[in-house]
Amino acid sequence: MTKRNVWGLCLAVALTSCASQPSDGPAAPLPAAADSSAEAHVARAKQLAGTDLTQPLVLCKTVAEAREVVLARLKSGGNAVIPPTKLFDNLYFVGNQFVGVFVLKTSAGLILFDSLSSTNDVKTVLEPGLAQLGLDPHQIRDVVVTHGHYDHFGGAAYLQQTYGAHVLLGAADWRFIEQEKRSPGVEGGEVPKHDVEVSDGQILSLGDTSVTLHLTPGHTPGTVSAIVPAIEQGKSYKLALFGSVLFPPNREPTPANGGLALYERSVQHFDTVSNEAKVDGILNTHTFIDGTAARLEQARNRKAGEPNPFLIGTANAHRYHEILHECVAAALARGDQPAPVAQAQN
Repeated sequence: MTKRNVWGLCLAVALTSCASQPSDGPAAPLPAAADSSAEAHVARAKQLAGTDLTQPLVLCKTVAEAREVVLARLKSGGNAVIPPTKLFDNLYFVGNQFVGVFVLKTSAGLILFDSLSSTNDVKTVLEPGLAQLGLDPHQIRDVVVTHGHYDHFGGAAYLQQTYGAHVLLGAADWRFIEQEKRSPGVEGGEVPKHDVEVSDGQILSLGDTSVTLHLTPGHTPGTVSAIVPAIEQGKSYKLALFGSVLFPPNREPTPANGGLALYERSVQHFDTVSNEAKVDGILNTHTFIDGTAARLEQARNRKAGEPNPFLIGTANAHRYHEILHECVAAALARGDQPAPVAQAQN
């Protein structure tokens, strides 16, 4: 595996034993807990998942097991482009089977959620995908980066330099990516110029559209999630885009992540605001985590009069966040530890 891929894997799985290791030593290990406690949380997550929300159950695996899932997905889907897809009258997806970008069209331009992994990805995937959807990349005004891993911010610098787009990121993740880029041997996407720092509950308005942004640290120190407005045939809906994905192996925050305890609180916080907003569905730029990949295929094959596959309802969105909560509770009870560096490089 190349150095770039090793670093990318470390970022994707939040293995703080990799190059992002804090200078003051490894994070304190999680305290051991009875297996029955973790098993009870996993069993509850499986019960909540039923047959329609099974994808997030990957988060109930151990760190090492989840790492293998991400490796397989990165290997099989990192270069497999998903056909650009229209989800709603104002919301679109462009990306590959590992990670993608949601594009929100407003009366004053485009808001992007994430930016793919690199300038090359923007040029070969994002820009052509926007053209296929009838969207002009010169209309990109804002790029909301959900978190500071290169597969999410890698194309942001190019979008900033080429189209004058504003880049929004949590303050802690601005510090994280700026510090890590100075670390010897670190490769990945170019770090954008320091721009907008997101605050919890911030309203991002562009033309006739407003997006609510929330800080949900855990996967990284300053992860950002969003309540995204969607329109179909004149009706308005709201979708919950949770910016965190896989769990860190440590309980308390480090320079590289927010820690499991904070992750758990973030899930609960975002579930609360999602319920208050009465969201109608869920999104994740890693489309294999929450069923987005299958819904994208359904959207492309959808016939007139058929229901929108992304409108799963507030109760099911809440159930999804409950699954995440049970899985992180299992990780806290289990005391997961990262794989050794040598193993991660195999």
